[in-house]
Amino acid sequence: MAWRNVKVHFVTLLYLWMCSQVSCEVAVNCWWNKALPVGHNVSFLCHTITWGRANSCGLCQLYVITLDHRHQFLSTCASAKETFNFSIAAEHREHIRCTCNTSETCNVTVRGGYPPSPPSRPDCAIEDLEDEDIYCSWTKSNEPMIPTVYTLYWKDYDGNVKFVESSSESAVINRRDYMKETDTTAWVTAKNVLGSEQSDESFFNTGHIERPKPPDNVKLTTEPLEFIWDMDCERVGPLDKSCQVQYRAHDYMLDWIEVDDCQFMFVLEDPQPFTQYSFRVRCHCGYEEKVMSNWSIVDSVRTPPAAPVGQLDVWSDCAPNSDQSSCNVYWKEMPLSQARGEIINYIVTLRLKNGTEVKQVTRQRRDTESQQLAEQSCRQLRHFPLKPGVMGVFVSANTSMGTSDPTYMLFAERGQRTPEVNLSVIGESQELRVSWSIPPQFSESVLEYVVQHVSVVPRHMCLNWVRINRTQRSVTLTGDFWNYTAYNVSLFAVFKNHSTFLKSAIAYTLEGVPPKVPQIHVKNISPSSATLIWSPIPVHESNGLILHYLVGIKETGSNISSNRTSMQLSELQPAQQYQVWVSAVSAAGEGARSFTTFSTNEKPSKYKEDELFLSSFGICIPCIIQNSKTSLYRRTWCFVKIPDPINSKAFKHMNFQVRI
Repeated sequence: MAWRNVKVHFVTLLYLWMCSQVSCEVAVNCWWNKALPVGHNVSFLCHTITWGRANSCGLCQLYVITLDHRHQFLSTCASAKETFNFSIAAEHREHIRCTCNTSETCNVTVRGGYPPSPPSRPDCAIEDLEDEDIYCSWTKSNEPMIPTVYTLYWKDYDGNVKFVESSSESAVINRRDYMKETDTTAWVTAKNVLGSEQSDESFFNTGHIERPKPPDNVKLTTEPLEFIWDMDCERVGPLDKSCQVQYRAHDYMLDWIEVDDCQFMFVLEDPQPFTQYSFRVRCHCGYEEKVMSNWSIVDSVRTPPAAPVGQLDVWSDCAPNSDQSSCNVYWKEMPLSQARGEIINYIVTLRLKNGTEVKQVTRQRRDTESQQLAEQSCRQLRHFPLKPGVMGVFVSANTSMGTSDPTYMLFAERGQRTPEVNLSVIGESQELRVSWSIPPQFSESVLEYVVQHVSVVPRHMCLNWVRINRTQRSVTLTGDFWNYTAYNVSLFAVFKNHSTFLKSAIAYTLEGVPPKVPQIHVKNISPSSATLIWSPIPVHESNGLILHYLVGIKETGSNISSNRTSMQLSELQPAQQYQVWVSAVSAAGEGARSFTTFSTNEKPSKYKEDELFLSSFGICIPCIIQNSKTSLYRRTWCFVKIPDPINSKAFKHMNFQVRI
């Protein structure tokens, strides 16, 4: 299991106030080393520390109790310090308590901890020539997370060892505790209840460890990029001192780059144009101890600009089957390492159908504008709307030292037949993991792929894209994604003279429960059935991918496909009132329910059924009748009986027979 490879220790602190006549305090500390290979059991190390008068605790026997066993300390709580070990089943590790024979108990609190790792070799120097105390410091290679004691030891040439304890990463050797001009050895130990470690040893003469002052008169020149300083070392020659230089470029270096064995200057070869560089230096003044000074002040300079290199990253939002006149051309801000100077503006060259070319100049965005754009998570971008009749677009950056090579924007080809593509987009916290598969015969002519993503929420809408090597079939998109927001992820294939849209999918980095379903109503109501209809939740409002809908009467609900917006309600009772509800379900759970109430129609009476049957022997005409109880009128159909012609006088005088 993975946890066996990580050294994690849980510390159980147990505090118990007890005893017979006057109170005395006993602390019981139990440490659990989860990393030990003990199978299903967990080993505990416990010890006690007693404060107060020992004779007042003589009648108190201390126990540590697990779920199924009582572990007794060997002696009473009068013991100043005692340690013992025991093992329990791993599932019982949270069920530990302590008690005394006075029946008092205490609760368990667990916190993590690590045994210490070896500290670094101590760096010792005399910082102040007046008090001449020796200041030693070191670094710890891990964070124990529990109280750890560091002990600085030093030994003189006679073998006399002294020490001083510290809870931090430094300690002071007072002037009275060492001899001047003496060879000395120093080392550090780190110790806590889970283990102890020792550093390597440092060797120095106490007369040669005075820390020199930092270099001064620091100067920087740009052509060449040269860093110069002065270092005053008394009693040593100029060749005995040695200096260490650190530098970094602000635009693309996070850490300092270190250069050793410098004397009084450092020249940086082949610096990047138009780049802010920072430098600092420290030196030692000879001697075997090589005690370095503190760092000088940091000095910075920007190198001169140069002509831009490379091209802009240009893309468009043209739909696969749209006219090119409906497109917007986008490009990302050129990185400073490529611009190599201040960008004045961008030049967009349009090639029209009649063969002419038109140049458009877009102004460079100012800092306030860039800041507003960054707040909207749009790190790109410039965009330029195309007008009808444009056949080609070229974009370049114009700097104080020249213009970059123009980038030709590839239009999406219309009517292009695309192969069957499997596209998968899985969202995680601030990431979208995209993968795809394409038939080999199609991918042979592909130059590269472009994965584009854009939010479907208007207030967060910002187009972005990444270019992927033709041999890759996956990419992880990172950035300032918004939670509960749908992103439309599209895959494009780029060829020599056009691009082709392949497939798209909707994904979320973090899903939430959907909102209420809007506009729910009932129609086609009969005595035994009705139709429930609702409006779908828009994608930009759904907070997550709608997996299905729940439709129910009272508390009972049924799953309905997310593609449907209606459901037939059957097996209802006539003339009954029903409350029906519908809700949407995402991976985060069910959203709030939307309710509506309706009543089914009355079932026709027996007389009405007979009337309908007899209507086959008569005619039905529209009429209005009055309810005798409510005096209300309603429109209906009335049956009118046709008279029997046999009873007609005119019929009896006719000269033919009628058989009945």
